[in-house]
Parts: sequence; C-alpha cells; structure tokens
Amino acid sequence: MKFFNRNVSRMLCSVSLLAVAGCGPLDTDPSSPSEQEGVSAEVGATRQAVSNIAYRSSSSATGKSITSLTIPTPAGTVAGDVLLARIINRNVVAAVATAPAGWTLLRSDQSASQIKAWVFYKVATASEPASYAFNLDLASYMAGTISAFSGADPTNPIDAQAGQKNGTTASFNTPAITTSTSNGVAVWFGSQIWTGAACPTSPIVPPTGFAEPLDTCLVSSSTGLLFDVAHMDLGVAGAQGAFNGSSPYAETNIAQVVALRAAGASASCSAGDTFATTYTIQGNVASPAIVEPSGLAMSRLTPGVLYVHNEDTTAIVAISTADASTLGTFNVSNVTPADWEDVASGPCPTGQCIYMGDIGRASANFPTPPSTFAVYRIPEPNIGAGQTSGSLTATAFPFQYPDTPKDAETIMVHPTTGDIYIITKSYTGASKVYKFPQPLPAPGTMSTLVFVANLTLPTSATDANYGAATSGNIHPCANRFLLRTYRKVYEFRAAPGAAFETAFAATPVSLTDTVEGQGEAIEYDSTGTAYYTMSETPSPFKLRRVVRQ
Repeated sequence: MKFFNRNVSRMLCSVSLLAVAGCGPLDTDPSSPSEQEGVSAEVGATRQAVSNIAYRSSSSATGKSITSLTIPTPAGTVAGDVLLARIINRNVVAAVATAPAGWTLLRSDQSASQIKAWVFYKVATASEPASYAFNLDLASYMAGTISAFSGADPTNPIDAQAGQKNGTTASFNTPAITTSTSNGVAVWFGSQIWTGAACPTSPIVPPTGFAEPLDTCLVSSSTGLLFDVAHMDLGVAGAQGAFNGSSPYAETNIAQVVALRAAGASASCSAGDTFATTYTIQGNVASPAIVEPSGLAMSRLTPGVLYVHNEDTTAIVAISTADASTLGTFNVSNVTPADWEDVASGPCPTGQCIYMGDIGRASANFPTPPSTFAVYRIPEPNIGAGQTSGSLTATAFPFQYPDTPKDAETIMVHPTTGDIYIITKSYTGASKVYKFPQPLPAPGTMSTLVFVANLTLPTSATDANYGAATSGNIHPCANRFLLRTYRKVYEFRAAPGAAFETAFAATPVSLTDTVEGQGEAIEYDSTGTAYYTMSETPSPFKLRRVVRQ
C-alpha cells in the first residue's frame, strides 16, 4: 500500500488552502491523459511534511518529439527552497541535456537505448521565473518534474545521491547511500518505459515509508513513460541502505535518490581547523604492483580502504588505512596510460567511481608532451562484498584546456555534485584551477575545460619543488580542500556558509608536513578527521596519517 495514495491526494485537493495550484495528475482521470503533440504541464498538490525539511509541491510536464521541455515552477516556491528537477527522455539516450542558468547537474543514468534520466538542483532566489526550459540536443519524447523543499541547507543542500538503470524488471533498485548529517530527507525518482494506451491506475510503487505526491505518465503506444516523485524523512546520519521500489510491469526503469541536508545540520564529517603537529606511519605498502605511487583515493563503498596507483601502469591497489596491508589488486582494462598523476573518488551515474587523472606532461610513456589529456572514470569495486581482484573497465573523458596545454598532477572530485577539477602544476607556485563542463559530454567526446581560478602557492628561493602542486582532495563536507606540493601540505577553507569554489580564493593554511622526499599523494579520511599522504620515493612506500585535534 502506498503511504500517500490517490484517495488521500484527492482529499487534500478538496481543502481550499491547498487547492490554489490544483492537484495536477492526481486530480484527473488517470485513464485519459493529454495526447497533444506539443507540451502539457501540470502542477501537483501542495503537502506539508513533518520534518525540518518540508515538501512544498511538485510540477510536471511532458512532450512528444521535442528538444525543449518547459516545467512550471512548483507552487508556493520561496527564496531558499531547494528545487530538484528530474528530466527523462525515451529512445534517444545519446542526447545531452542543458539546464537553465542556476541549475547544477547531480547525475544522469541511462539504459543501452531506451531511457535516460537526469537530476538537477538549484536553490531558489527571490525572483524565480514562472517556469524553466530544459533543452536536449536531440528530439525525443520527454517528461520532467520539479519538486520544491523548504528547510534544506541553502549553501550545501545535497548530502548524498545515487541511482541506476534496472533492466527488464519490475524492481526499481538504487545503490545504497550514506549520509553525513541527521534529519535529512530522501527524495526518490522512479522512471520507466511504457507502451500502454492509457496511464495505469498505480504506475510506480515507491520504497516502503515514502510519501508519493506525484505518480503519472506520458502515453504513447511505443515511446511512453511512467514517472513519479516520492520522499521520506531520514533519521541519524550514516548508512541508509538502498531504497527500492517496484511497479506492476517488468520493463526497463531508472531509480534515483537524493538525500537533502537540513539547514543547520551537524555533519558527521564536521571540519576542524587544528591538526596534530606530528604524524604517524600506519605501515608500508607491501604490494609488488605498486612501484611508483602517485595518488591516494578513499573508498566511498568500504570503510578503511584507500586506493593507490602508479604513474604509468594500469594497476590499482586497495590498501588498509590501518596498516597499509593489501586488500585488493585490480587492473584497469582498455586503457594505455600516458601519465597518470593523481586519483580521486566520487559519485557517478553507477553509484561511486574512481577517477584517474591522465593529466601529466612529463612521463617517459610518450616522446612529445601531449596537448590533450583524459580523465578515466572507473566503477569502484566493492571490497567489503569480496570483490578483491580482476579487471576494472574505464570510461574515457578526453579534455583540452581553453588556453594552452598545461602540466597537472592534481585531480579533485566534488563529493556531492561530482564536479571534476584539475589543478595545474607550476614550479613558480602559479597554479590554475579548471573544471569539466556540466553536464559531462558523452564518453569519448572532447571537452574544453572551464577556467575557475588562479592559485598562488608559497615558493622557496632555494627549493624549486616547494611550490609545485602534486595532489589534492576535497573535504567530505565540501567546504575546503587539501593541496600538497613536494614539500608542503595546505588547506584552502571557504568561509562558513560560503559556496565551495570560494575556497579557491582563500589564503592557504599550512598544515603538518609529513616529511617526504617526493610527496605526490594526499587524501582526507572518509570523515574528514584526518589526512593521509604517501611519497613516490623511497621504497618501501609509507602511508602517513595526521589526525585532527
């Protein structure tokens, strides 16, 4: 039984205070939706939630053979509300979606050929338009929803997110998520292909405990869509598990979930400004596959796991944060690395991924320094579930700089938005920050990076390596980042409540030096309460740790 069913919705629609916007699809005969060839728009019923984050309302729109879908602003939206948009298209999964100004892509998920769904978010201002137009570069049947929530953190609203395509099945499964704050709200989106002549009575069943204010369809005999929106209050921070729904129909579907962070929530990854003045050596890397370690990345799936890689081989080794012992050894297939200089972990359409930065210009793997580069996205193995060996398939995202080719050794991935940042290396301390455009182009498509900021690092008149950036990592709370050089460790901190990218303009704070001959790797602990470093020389390679006080 659905927590928020059509009978309840109709009773709510009879209350005059909630009927200002109408009740959209839930107030109509589900067997007779609009069949117009243009775009039809509906506004869903307003419903107050009982948590600190309150569901305000949803709106939806559908269209056939179009490249632009206009969705009304949800009724009652006010400044500070967090808006989540979900756009779906049918049978043209190569399409690239472009959101209106102010929207940020969270993720996209797709099947091989039948369905694709994007999720975007924005924080409402005092002057929102009456509607938003989302565009595709290829015409297709489209459907979309926008849902508004009050009480979410307006500066850092996204706590966690996940999603996946499910094959020919009635199960709407999502990967498990882990939240860093308590008292948030999970927002769930179900999307499924549909070939019926009318909307079914109950198209999609959300996960247990979720309220479902919108559940409708786009009708077409061969290219229709079922789609819904549901939400549920969350309790304590930590592992939330997977949120799995269903439908009466065994058809290809996409299930996605976004966890909103409550305003004023205390994060389990809380950031502190003071670190110990000494470091500990956790252990030596014993794996013979690691011969030239150049980066560290914390597992997003299994606590206590770090990934280590070499500059010029396809080996990735999982080690323990406790003692650097080997927990898994993998080979990345279908890749010939030129100069793999750094690694990061972060969200991706399949859940969690490893991002390998083939971004250097000084490797012996090629006789001439390159002018184009690549980031490889690799689905993270599940060490905790016993996946400890084998091949990992990489997806290539080639890129070029908007000005001239650069040498770089730092890649960072935002823990919630998935934005990919590249920080260049300069022996004069004059680094530059770039990022990939959003949404990411299709794999294999050349991207031109977007310039973000200049960074000025301290230098030394007697040591050319002092100011050369070699690795970095964004804090789990997404309000600061680490950047190391061969000799120094710095933290760049955004002001309280400020957006992450303002940290690039902050004065670097010198942290505890781990005294490494050729420091080329750094990573926060998964809670942000410590950081780890590793040097490329000498062997045996030591894993060092500095804790927050």
